[in-house]
Amino acid sequence: MITLSFWLRQASLRVRISVFLCLTLLTFALIAICLFVFSDPVAITLCALPVALASWMFPSRVSFSWAAGLLVLAAGLLSLKLHTIFWPDKTAQGFALGILVILLELCCFHFLAFFVDTTAKAQVRSHPVSLQLTRATEQQQLEAMRDQFLMSISHELRTPLTEVKGYVNLLLEYGDKIDSSTRTTFLQSASYGCDEFELIIANMLDTARLGTSPRPLRNQTLPLETTILEICENIHFPEHTLQLDLQPDLIFCADRQQFRQILRNLLSNASKYSPSSSIIRVSASEWEDESGQPLVRICVQDTGAGIPPDAVALLFQKFSRLPRDVQGSTGGTGLGLFICKQFVEGMGGRIWVESEGSAGQGSCFYFTLPRSVDPPHAQEAEI
Repeated sequence: MITLSFWLRQASLRVRISVFLCLTLLTFALIAICLFVFSDPVAITLCALPVALASWMFPSRVSFSWAAGLLVLAAGLLSLKLHTIFWPDKTAQGFALGILVILLELCCFHFLAFFVDTTAKAQVRSHPVSLQLTRATEQQQLEAMRDQFLMSISHELRTPLTEVKGYVNLLLEYGDKIDSSTRTTFLQSASYGCDEFELIIANMLDTARLGTSPRPLRNQTLPLETTILEICENIHFPEHTLQLDLQPDLIFCADRQQFRQILRNLLSNASKYSPSSSIIRVSASEWEDESGQPLVRICVQDTGAGIPPDAVALLFQKFSRLPRDVQGSTGGTGLGLFICKQFVEGMGGRIWVESEGSAGQGSCFYFTLPRSVDPPHAQEAEI
C-alpha cells in the first residue's frame, strides 16, 4: 500500500485524476448501499477515503475544496435518509439520490478539469520565464568557464615563457662565464619550456579544430618501442626519473603526430602531479579486448596524490579540472586529457585511468591502440 501511494504521488496528473475519480465513485456507491440497503449512517465516514487520497496526491487547495464537496454530499445523503416523509416511495428517494450523486460527480469533473486547465496555462505562462532563467544561468556558467579558462591559459602560457626567458637571459649575460655543462643544462631547460609552450598551443588549436574541421588521420604502422623511445628522448624532466618498460617487437597502427601528443600530455600531467625525485613509469605491452582484437596497451604511471573515485568520470571532459587543482597551485587548462580521449578514440582505441585516490599511490593512465602485424613504414626524420 505504501509503495502504491508513493507511485501515485510520482505519477502523471492524468493518472492521479483517474485513480482519484474511480475511488470516489466506489466510495459513493458504498455509502448509498450502506445507507439505503443496510440503514447504516456510519457509512458517511467513508467520505474520509477520497479526502485522504486527495490530500496525498493533490495540493492543499484541491484537498480542502474536495473535503467541502464531500461534506455537502454527506449532508444530502443524510437528509435523504432521515427525512423520508417527504418522499412518497423508495423509488423517488433512490432517483433523487442518483441525481444528487451525478450532479456532484459532474461538479467534481468540472473542478478537476478547471484545475488541470489552470495548471497548464500557468505552465505555459511560466515557460518563457523559465527559459530566460535557464539561458541566463547557462550564460553565467559560460562566462565563468571562459574567465576560468582565460586565467588558466594566461598562467599556463606565462610559466614556460618565463622559464625560457630566464635561461636565455642568463646565457646572454653570463654565457662566457658559464662552463659547457651548465650551459647545456640551461639550454635543455629552455628547450623543455618551449616544448611545454608548444604543447599548450597545440592542445588549444586541436580543441578548436575538433569542433569544426578536424585534421584527417594519417595512420601508419609504427614500431612501438622505437617510437616511444624517440618521443621520450625529446622530453626533459629535471625533477623526475623516467623509467621505461617496453615490450620489444610490437607494431601498432596510429597517427604519429597524435600519438606523440597523447604521450606528451600524459607525461606532462604525471610530472606535474608527482613529487620531486619520484619515478614516472611508461610501460607498453600487447593486449586484447573482450572481442579478441589485438591491441597494444600503453601505461603512464605516476606517484602523485591520486584521483578520487567520484572525479574519474570528469577527467576526460573539456575544461575539466579537479577542485583541489583549481584551489591549489597546480596549473592546467583542462584540455590535455580531453585531447587524449578524442585522439585515442579517433584511432580506434580506448583510454581510462585506475587510481586508489590516496596520496602516494598515484594513478595509472592506460590507453590502447590497434596492433598490426605488417612491417612498419619508413619513419619520418622528426617525431
